[in-house]
Amino acid sequence: MEQNELFTSIIQGKKDFGVKCKKFAGTLTVEMLKRVLEEHGIPVSPRDVFIRGVGIEIDLILTKNKSPRYGLFYEPEDVLAVLEVKELGSFGEQTINQIRKNFELINKIRDNINCAYITLTERKGFKWAITTENLGFPAYTLFWHKGNNIENAEPSGDFGRLIDDLRRIAHR
Repeated sequence: MEQNELFTSIIQGKKDFGVKCKKFAGTLTVEMLKRVLEEHGIPVSPRDVFIRGVGIEIDLILTKNKSPRYGLFYEPEDVLAVLEVKELGSFGEQTINQIRKNFELINKIRDNINCAYITLTERKGFKWAITTENLGFPAYTLFWHKGNNIENAEPSGDFGRLIDDLRRIAHR
């Protein structure tokens, strides 16, 4: 599955669900991204897991092919990267600050864990769109949309960079 199929599947899945539900849309986005990463040979965790000693839920973790303890948490030394995944991007400066704070907390436990933010879509030109520069960690926006016209979003070019970067981390 490539970027356009990922996007189309998530949009169609939201329609098929039958009601507007942010929690479902977020879960669907994480699950579909997980499938894409695995198809590209990138070992990721189940969604909504933890790192021992870090009190925050993590959308996805790239691991050294280890299984989580109790099916829920990983040892810090088994974590290569953590991924914060959003469907619709940032909701303002507080989103950027919270994600940065969470990534900094993870790096206090083990400083060589890569942290990355991934959003399926973001409004083009949005003042608070999350970028590598304003987050201080790698950020990937897979599609840009204008206004509320999410279904006509256009690829950003970040998909290939995301896959390449995560492959490099997974296979080091």
